[in-house]
Amino acid sequence: MKQIILAADIGGTTCKLGIFDQALERIEKWSIDTDVTDPTGVKLLKDIYEAFKSKLNTLNYTVEDVIGVGIGVPGPVDFETGVVHGAVNLYWNNKVNVRDIFKQFIDCPIYVDNDANVAALGEKHKGAGQGADDVVAITLGTGLGGGVISNGEIVHGHNGAGAELGHILVDIDQRFQCNCGKSGCIETVASATGVVNLVHFYYPKLTFRSSILHLIKNNQVTAKAVFDAAKEGDPFCIFITERVANYIAYLCSLVSVTSNPKYIVLGGGMSTAGLILIENIKTAYRHYTFKPAQEGTEIVQAELGNDAGITGAAGLIYTYIIEKEGVK
Repeated sequence: MKQIILAADIGGTTCKLGIFDQALERIEKWSIDTDVTDPTGVKLLKDIYEAFKSKLNTLNYTVEDVIGVGIGVPGPVDFETGVVHGAVNLYWNNKVNVRDIFKQFIDCPIYVDNDANVAALGEKHKGAGQGADDVVAITLGTGLGGGVISNGEIVHGHNGAGAELGHILVDIDQRFQCNCGKSGCIETVASATGVVNLVHFYYPKLTFRSSILHLIKNNQVTAKAVFDAAKEGDPFCIFITERVANYIAYLCSLVSVTSNPKYIVLGGGMSTAGLILIENIKTAYRHYTFKPAQEGTEIVQAELGNDAGITGAAGLIYTYIIEKEGVK
């Protein structure tokens, strides 16, 4: 009987791999280096398959035991076909049909999705959103990403661009250019990069003194330095933290009136800033958001950390095969 799920979370430096049982309990996890030398993706996907095959042998499983394979990729994905429309971190400049390539190695269902989507699915199944069918995950890192789970399934939209939360325009003055080519995206003011943008924009205009002045002058300021100084009472850093929190709260208010999630899960490096950021977000959220849409909604910190990707990748098979069709 088929009994295990294979999961891969592909990153620009490493690929996190996992084996899960039918209940989405992790049996094993490990990682391999990401080979970015082949723009077709074939070499990397074959490396992943070989790593799975070797680990299965060690654990006394065979490929016949595999229910399906879930794969998260850092790029826009057509969920219906498994085609990745380019992945900058992997040097895939053209379309790569991950599903078709992987089917050359193993004969089982294969589901492919964007890495932010699968991380959201991981938090829904085994993390901070566990037990809810409506969960929104917002990843606050160098950039800002997200995933929306509605009625237990990932929201993709008609062409896969659903839940691209980082590219909602919130900075009306469009002061900073985004990597997408436009300006004013929330990623430019509410990610770790956004924190630095705001520091350099506001510091010359305000009379606040700051303990991080030396970092600002040497162009060495980081989001962590800003939040740490805010916790120590630095007035300028408190101001920046409140500005960032307001932008994130505004984003949370938008998702609340569109998908009305039970949980809004904040993940990524910035989410570890602690109460100085989270409590400011919650306060602004309560102020911004339509009352019926915020009732019963909780803003929580992600729980799975680096395991969210492989858990969510396995969750693709759990959600779309096990829960819907059962294991044959």
